Amino acid sequence: MPTYDVATRNFQSPLNFEFRVDRLTDFNYFVQRINLPDLSIPVASNGGVNPFVRIPLPGDHVDFSEISIDFKVSEGMNNWYEIYAWMTGISFPENYQQYADWQDGKTTNLNGVPLVPPINQHNVYGQGTLIINSSNNNPILKISFVDMHPVSLGQIVFDTRETDVLYVTATVSFKYDHLKVEKISE
Repeated sequence: MPTYDVATRNFQSPLNFEFRVDRLTDFNYFVQRINLPDLSIPVASNGGVNPFVRIPLPGDHVDFSEISIDFKVSEGMNNWYEIYAWMTGISFPENYQQYADWQDGKTTNLNGVPLVPPINQHNVYGQGTLIINSSNNNPILKISFVDMHPVSLGQIVFDTRETDVLYVTATVSFKYDHLKVEKISE
């Protein structure tokens, strides 16, 4: 019977991570929680080769679920607005000029500073990076989310009935093309 040597006996802490999106500047500092999304392979059937039972076969592509991120909303809501501007820029709910301004980098933040989009296909996508750190808080794994864009920006609740100050949080969900996993040497 073969024996295996476990490379590390430490458990992964859920506190040791950093997440960044290249086209968001104010958002990155306030990330509180992120889920590493599901991956699934749809099941194909044997197409009737066996007349008694359908035999499940592995599918031919991978489905990636949305990435969901909780973040504290900064005073003045600049980080929330960055995502709002991205979503309205690519979906142009009021007029076509919104999309043209987004593509040309003319969309500004709440302080009038241009939100400089990175150069990519139609300036729709951003690139996300999740760095997983060791128990010593050294980077050990890099997960890249390729060609991501926001699909949902959750509600913000303001409530005067609270007796303690519970700072405002929001949730944003992104779709992406695929993810890449790279080991970072420690």
